[in-house]
Amino acid sequence: MKELGNGKKEDSYGAIRNIRDWLVKLYRESPGFVWLYIVQIPLSIGIALLGAYFPSALVGDITGSMPLEVILFDLVLLGGGLTAMNVLRGWVEQSQKVKEERLRYKHSLEIVETVVNTEYANTERPDFQSTFAKIQEFHIWSDTFTGGFMQAFKEMAAAVGSMVLYIGVLSRLSLWILLFAIAGTVMNMIVGTRCNRWDVNNRHKWWALDKKMHYLSVVLSSFESAKDVRLYRMAPWLGKLYDRELKQRLHCTVRQQANYFVQSVSWGISQFFAEGAAYLYLISCVFQGKIDAAAFVFYLGIITSFNMWSNAFAWQLKNLHELGLYVEENRKFMAGLKKEEKENKEILSLSNGHIPEIRFENVSFQYEGAKEETIHNINLTIKPGENLAVVGLNGAGKSTFIKLLCGFYDPTKGRILVDGVDRKKYSRASWLNCFTGVFQDMGFFPLSLKENLVPDGEVDKQKLEECLKMADLEEKMGKLPKGLDTTFGIGVVEGAVEFSGGEEQKLMLARALYKKAPLMVLDEPTAALDPIMESELYESYRKFSEDKTTVFISHRLASTHFCDRILLMEQGEIAEVGTHRELLEKGEKYARMFHLQSKYYQQAEAGLEGEVIS
Repeated sequence: MKELGNGKKEDSYGAIRNIRDWLVKLYRESPGFVWLYIVQIPLSIGIALLGAYFPSALVGDITGSMPLEVILFDLVLLGGGLTAMNVLRGWVEQSQKVKEERLRYKHSLEIVETVVNTEYANTERPDFQSTFAKIQEFHIWSDTFTGGFMQAFKEMAAAVGSMVLYIGVLSRLSLWILLFAIAGTVMNMIVGTRCNRWDVNNRHKWWALDKKMHYLSVVLSSFESAKDVRLYRMAPWLGKLYDRELKQRLHCTVRQQANYFVQSVSWGISQFFAEGAAYLYLISCVFQGKIDAAAFVFYLGIITSFNMWSNAFAWQLKNLHELGLYVEENRKFMAGLKKEEKENKEILSLSNGHIPEIRFENVSFQYEGAKEETIHNINLTIKPGENLAVVGLNGAGKSTFIKLLCGFYDPTKGRILVDGVDRKKYSRASWLNCFTGVFQDMGFFPLSLKENLVPDGEVDKQKLEECLKMADLEEKMGKLPKGLDTTFGIGVVEGAVEFSGGEEQKLMLARALYKKAPLMVLDEPTAALDPIMESELYESYRKFSEDKTTVFISHRLASTHFCDRILLMEQGEIAEVGTHRELLEKGEKYARMFHLQSKYYQQAEAGLEGEVIS
C-alpha cells in the first residue's frame, strides 16, 4: 500500500494485472493498433517456420535429383511466399507507426490535462516534477507505453506460439535436446528477472541525477544566468558540479551495463550448450543413417529458431515485467493526481457586483510531512471591498495564508466561511473563479501577448487594450510592431520580445484587470523591483481595487500604508493588526520594522548607503 498526495492509500498491482489493464486500455482507445500487432504474431511464426523449411526443401530436391523444373517451382513458391510474408509484415509495421504516434500524443495530452487540473497541493510534492518529467518522456519521446509495450507483447506471444510448435517437432527428435533448450530458457529468465529488479529499484536515483544534470546544463548555457556566471567566475565551479553528477550517473550506467553483460553471458552459455548438444546429436544421427541431409538442415534450422525464440521469450518476459512496473508507476502517478470530487459540491455563483465576506475561524494548517503547523489558530474577518495588507518576515506564513485564502489548500483545523457558509461546500473551481491576482513567480509562456493575457475564450480586444492602458502600457504597446501578437520566449521562439521586470508586472496587472473578479490577491509581485517602482505599482493596484476585496502581501512595509488594515504575521500567527497609523502609534513590532526599513530608504534617497542615520 502506498499513500498518495491526496491522503488516500493505493494498492500496488502485480505485473500481470498491470499488463492486462494497459492492453485493455490500448484496445479501447485504438482497436486497429492492437490488431495490427496481433496479425504480426502468426506472420512472425510463419516466417520463422518457412525460413527453417525453405533451405531443407531445396537440399532435399537437390540431393534427391529432382528435375530442374521442380526445384525452380519450389524456389519460386517457397521463396515467393517468404518474400510476400515479409512485405506484408513491413506494411503492417508502417501502418501501426501512424496509429502509435496518435496514441502517444493522446496519452501525453491526458497527462498534461490531468496535471493542470489536479489539486494544487499535488504540484508541491517533492517527487512531482521528476516523476512527471520522466513519465511524460516515456509517453511522448519514446514508445515505452505504446509501440514498445505492444512489441514486447507481440514478440512474447510469437515466442510462446513458436516454442509450442517447435517443442512438438523436437520431441520427435530427442527429449534430451528439448530439455537442454528449456533449461537454458529458464536460466535466462531467472537472470533477466534479477537484473531487471535492480534496474527498477534504482532507476529513481538516475532520474534525479538526470534532472540535476539538465538543470546545470541550462544554468551554464542560459542568457538569464550568463552575467552571473562570468562575473563571479562560476563556470569552473558549475563544471565541477556537473562532473560530479555525471560521474554518479556513469556509476549507475556501469552497473546497468554490467547487468546486460551478465545477461549476455547467460544467453551465450545456454546457447552454446543447447546448440552444441544439438549439433553433436544431429551429426551422430546422420552418421547412423537415421536422418538424411535435408532432415539435418531442417532440424538444425528448427533448433536454431527454438533457441532464438527461447532467448526472445526470456528477453521479452524481462521487458514485459519492466513495462508492467512502469505502468504501475504511471497508474500511481495519475491516481495521485485525482481531481477534486464533484459530488455534493455546489457551484458558488455570486451576483454581479457582490463582494463576499470571508471569515477565518480557528484556522490552522500543516503541510503533509511537516512536523509543525505553518499557520496556527488564525481568526480573521475580511470585509467586502477591504484593502488588507499581510506583512511579516520571510517564513512568517504569508504565502501559506494566501494559499488557504485562494483555496489551493484546505485548513487542517478550523474552517473558512464565505458569507457565513463553509467554503468546503463549494467546488474549488467555482471559488477560484472569484479570484484574480498577481504573484511573485510570474507565469508567461512562449506564446503571443494576447494568448498570455487572455488564455481562455474569445479575446475582447477593446477591453484588453483598455486594461493595458490602465496598467500604463499604452506607450510600450505602441512600440511593438506586432502589437498583441508579439511573442514571449527569447531563446525559445524566434522573433520573441523581452520585457523588463516592471513591464512584466504591469502585464500581470493588465491580465488581473481583464478578469473581472470580486477578489484580488497580490502576493509579493514586486519583490524583485526597487522600492520606487514597487511603490508606483502598488499605487496602480490600489487605484484599480476600489470595486473588489484586495489582499496585498509585501515585505516592504512602506508600500502598503494605504491599506484599510495591516496584518503582521509572525511564526504562522497574527502578531498585530490595525491601520498603518494605529500600528505606528502602538510602537511595537510593526513600528520597529517600519522605522528600520525607513532608514535604508532615506539613505538610498540621500546617496548615503552604508551611513548610519539616527
